[in-house]
Amino acid sequence: MWIYRRLAKISWKDKKTNQEVCEHLGTRRELVNTIKTRKIKYFGHIKRHASFLKDVLEGKIEGSRPRGRQRRRWIDDITEWTGKDIHQCTVEARDRAKWKSVSSQPLEQGRHRE
Repeated sequence: MWIYRRLAKISWKDKKTNQEVCEHLGTRRELVNTIKTRKIKYFGHIKRHASFLKDVLEGKIEGSRPRGRQRRRWIDDITEWTGKDIHQCTVEARDRAKWKSVSSQPLEQGRHRE
């Protein structure tokens, strides 16, 4: 966002939010959506192959977790962004064409968090 502020000559002292800066320049925040799309595609890639990464992603590694609140998992993000449960995502990820259509859909405002 700092590059947008420099282009528009908006100082940090002006107390403009990033959203206001984007509206001023007529742009959108694409980086977050790009990262989410790639993460969804990579999930499908991992689910189609039997590997160590699949075990890590599914949380089948033995051991105890540290005290405190549970950390956010990859699977939590995928289910939130696709709007489907993990079993349904796994079944669809096995079919490359179906998962490609799921991962290529634009992420709407209600389907993700920033």
